[in-house]
Amino acid sequence: MESSTRNVAIIGGGLAGMAMALALHQLSIPCTVYEARSTHSASKTSSGAVMLSPNALRILDGFGVYPELQRKSYPFEYVYYKDADEQTIDRYPLGEEARFGYKALRVYRQELLDILYNACFERKIAVSFNKKFEKVLLETDEGVLFAFADGTTATASLLIGADGIHSKVREQVAPNVQKKFMGMTALTWETPTKQLRIPEGKDYKFPVSVLTSNGVFVLAPQKPDGSAMLSGTQFPVEDRTREGWDRLMADKQGLIDRVRKGMNMDAWPDIVKSAMEDINADSLNMWVFYSIPRLESWTSEKRRVAILGDAAHAIPPTTGQGASQAFEDVTSLALLLSTLKENAEIKWEEALDFWQKMRQDRINDLLVLTKQLNNKRLPLEKQKLLGKGEVWVDESGENPDQMGWLYTPNIEDKVKAWADGKLKR
Repeated sequence: MESSTRNVAIIGGGLAGMAMALALHQLSIPCTVYEARSTHSASKTSSGAVMLSPNALRILDGFGVYPELQRKSYPFEYVYYKDADEQTIDRYPLGEEARFGYKALRVYRQELLDILYNACFERKIAVSFNKKFEKVLLETDEGVLFAFADGTTATASLLIGADGIHSKVREQVAPNVQKKFMGMTALTWETPTKQLRIPEGKDYKFPVSVLTSNGVFVLAPQKPDGSAMLSGTQFPVEDRTREGWDRLMADKQGLIDRVRKGMNMDAWPDIVKSAMEDINADSLNMWVFYSIPRLESWTSEKRRVAILGDAAHAIPPTTGQGASQAFEDVTSLALLLSTLKENAEIKWEEALDFWQKMRQDRINDLLVLTKQLNNKRLPLEKQKLLGKGEVWVDESGENPDQMGWLYTPNIEDKVKAWADGKLKR
């Protein structure tokens, strides 16, 4: 159904939205990004950092932005786990150049966003700021008329909601679905690496998760030279309104006191205590853990509105796959739109059904891994009470391709195989 590719509107100029624009442009599908903010610019530490694994980096490499991204990132292959005595007890691969073609990268989210915006600007992709999506006014079999908060309207043959966990577009697709608070929040801040008292003889490699009776404390390099370190832990908290969360975040000293005084400081090893001694309040970030119930559909009844990324399937941050899965959504949907553009006999509805099933199956597998890794963050005495398969364990010695399912998803092959099957019917 070629009409779906005439002009695509993307709501949300975050990582998923800008990646969607680049993917469509690469396949000669015209699009416009609508972003609610007045600018994409912000300080580097304003939104923390993200970890990118080979499945995401392969996509970004295809956009031509990998070299610049690599220059601004900290490369690594494993996250290490230590117990309260600081003994290394396991490792989890987030990238491996020899097996998957890329090391993992850790980069400030804002720097990655700047790279994607600059790539869009260079390609002359239309981006409109100060455009807060309000609602769909009319949806037909041919397209969508939608409105912004400033009273203006626009039309598109396809409207894509890439507007995150608090998605407004999702209301058009699943009006009665509410995000679910998971009872936890993570507080992170940036620590100069030179401030950390890294003990000799404990074989510290970073990023590292230190497991104690307090829970987990994470230390992860932020800059290409590793001179800054994300420090942080998570704790239970009651749900709030968005205004309530804003008030909590505004109370910087209260949050710092919560970390320092709300836990048993004696349970933390000295390296963690050193990370807590001089917390830079300006670098504080709070990550509230929400999930989205499994949606019946990621598209509207007339199939001219679709959602992706956190708007469709927000997952906890444990696996470090939030941005990566949004990029997979983007690539797979763009490939299907290109396939439809070239093969009008393939039905639009069937393509969307295939896309959602392929992506939902993938998310389901990620949720299993998320639970295993969440359990791996429990104190060791609690982990011992769990059954086989409930905690992730490194088995790469016996199974070198243990993580191949995650880091080499072969999206292009799957889309092509599906399309070929439809064309042969």
